[in-house]
Amino acid sequence: MIENVTFHADAAIINRLGRELVAKQETALVELVKNAYDADATTVIVSFDGRGGPGAVLSIHDNGVGMSRDDILNGFLRLASDLKVLEPKSPSYKRTRAGRKGIGRFSAQRLGDRLVLTTQVEGQPSAWQLIADWSQFTSGKRLDDISVTLQELPATAPGTTLRIEGLHDDWTTGQIRSCWRSVLALQQPFPVTPVKDSTIDPGFTVEFRDGGGLFQDETVVANMQTEILDHLPVVIEMRVDDSGRAMWRITKNAFGELRDWRPIHHEARDSSEMVTYGSLRNVAMKAYHVILDPNLLPSVVFTRVRDILSREGGIRLYRNGFRVTPYGERDDDWLRLDEIYSRRDFLAPIANRNFFGVVEVSDPEGALFEEHTSREGLIETAAFRELRNVTSSTLITAATEIHADRGRKTRTSTPSPRPEVTTALSEARAAMRAAREAAEIVANSSPDPAPAKLLIKSAEAAEKIIEQQELIMVTEQRRVADEAAMMRLLSSLGMTTAEFSHETGMAFEAFRLDLDRVFDVAISAKQNDAKFLSLASRAREALVRLDTLTGYLNATVASRALREIHPVSLSKAVEDFARGIRAHAETQSTKIDIDTPPLDPLYTVPMHEAELASVLLNFHTNALKAMKRTSKARRILVAADRDAEDHKVRLRFCDTGDGVPVEMRERIFEAFVTRQSAPTSSASDTEHAQGTGLGLWIVEQIATNAGGSVEVVDPPEGYATCFELLLPEESDNG
Repeated sequence: MIENVTFHADAAIINRLGRELVAKQETALVELVKNAYDADATTVIVSFDGRGGPGAVLSIHDNGVGMSRDDILNGFLRLASDLKVLEPKSPSYKRTRAGRKGIGRFSAQRLGDRLVLTTQVEGQPSAWQLIADWSQFTSGKRLDDISVTLQELPATAPGTTLRIEGLHDDWTTGQIRSCWRSVLALQQPFPVTPVKDSTIDPGFTVEFRDGGGLFQDETVVANMQTEILDHLPVVIEMRVDDSGRAMWRITKNAFGELRDWRPIHHEARDSSEMVTYGSLRNVAMKAYHVILDPNLLPSVVFTRVRDILSREGGIRLYRNGFRVTPYGERDDDWLRLDEIYSRRDFLAPIANRNFFGVVEVSDPEGALFEEHTSREGLIETAAFRELRNVTSSTLITAATEIHADRGRKTRTSTPSPRPEVTTALSEARAAMRAAREAAEIVANSSPDPAPAKLLIKSAEAAEKIIEQQELIMVTEQRRVADEAAMMRLLSSLGMTTAEFSHETGMAFEAFRLDLDRVFDVAISAKQNDAKFLSLASRAREALVRLDTLTGYLNATVASRALREIHPVSLSKAVEDFARGIRAHAETQSTKIDIDTPPLDPLYTVPMHEAELASVLLNFHTNALKAMKRTSKARRILVAADRDAEDHKVRLRFCDTGDGVPVEMRERIFEAFVTRQSAPTSSASDTEHAQGTGLGLWIVEQIATNAGGSVEVVDPPEGYATCFELLLPEESDNG
């Protein structure tokens, strides 16, 4: 028997679509705001009432065109309706529709248990109200067996109000702020393409209200334009036209000439060749390029720019006028700018935090760029891949040219061997090859091939020697390049440390005093809360550690700032170190003993004071990590004396950690050699008791540059590890 059957849906599909397709409450609210935009609203008011109580209500009211009874039945109540596909433009202002999939109404289900929708079409004799109790849509029932209520009401002002009851989320102030910022971020912070028919569309504003009052947040990105954009030194623009031709230009340049429209440059193409994309069409980008140098901006503006870009820097993507997340979020690297910059292939500042920009794609039909059903990101189409390529190429090319305008080196390069040496080796190898080939001819034709074969062996041996010399040159070339890269890394780390010390040094004392008062008040109020008291004690200890380390870093950076080298007292360096770090050591249950000669300052050859401080700090942090990996009593011994026979001063740093295996004693001073792999951010304290492999390499570099040495030696009794640093003593005639 053959019969015709039909699909049918379980009522639980409503819950599945609401809770699983729309995962985040911010996304759900944004979808409902988009619906108001599609309805030609000029104002949307999002209101929270009774927040925190059992009767909390969320309302979204707009002044759009509203819905008729037919719109409700054939649009709102029809799952996956294609109404917006059939009518891609809004009726009054001809806006490109933001929604297309016909699932926006499930955002209301994601937010609460009950929806009351009231809507009025201008000029119609009555309004309509729909009530949907989402809790009725349970598993085991057929979808078409559950009804919702639709009733006619007296006419009211045009527009639509969604009243959502039985909220699924607590909606704290922080959550409201997050949603409000997400909604405002939907709208572009500045125009990219010229506004067409601005008199037709009056615009679109969103207000958030909490308990009747206007909700505000001064840190919103929308304020950025009036605050800092005019101060930013570079503006980069890019276009891809309706034929797929890509061009870019620089319309503002504080460091040099402007660039008129020119083709996108790619490494594999001639720079004058016009790039035409196969899928990408109708794209525009405008980006502000920022060099985070305090000398380039007023001090107040620089601080504001740095703070905003650390949170909001990057290139955001807008499709048909609306933001597509997560592109441009703080931890999103969709253009791979952070990845490329971290490899140091380009020396120009091209990280996400060096740009604040917008990419606009126009795709009303949804043929090139389609959002995932979850509204999180775009489907990886050929057009999207081309968009990522052209945007990244434009930003890197423009930033590199700006870097050159500032007189800076733009690309990393491997040092080349001296040309005369390279030429000589090449010519020598060619000569040996020619001699060998000639000898082979003689050996094949001569009645006595022995002399020719001897010449062949000699030529082959000479060729191998030349190849070895060339290999040595290449290896040395790479070593120099690696050292140059390491110097750049250490320079960056040094600058970061200096900036940290400077910023914290000015504010830390006030912060510590305020926090002490908070601790005192809180502890007095919670004397019976053992868990709180334990946490407060841990926090106070952490504050002491931070205070100690900050003070020591500030002193170290201040000494380095003098930039002079002079004989340094090893005895004083050890005593200063112990005095500065002892409080921190005590919070780590560590005892520090020092042993320095009472009347001998132990002067070294001229060097920076900060270099000895760096040596001691590296030994100390390594010791703490090593001691965390054991259960022994934590003790550190720092001893300084003189090796009169070799005219050296000596520092010994010993600890009771887990020791250094004999086979690692020499390799431990190599760059990036460490006992264990680096931990993740969520790793335990024990896992964080590891190193990156740079600290002891820095110590070895300091020792070598001063004409001294450092090694792991046998520790004194009671200790597991001992590092010995030898430095030349101050010369009487030096």
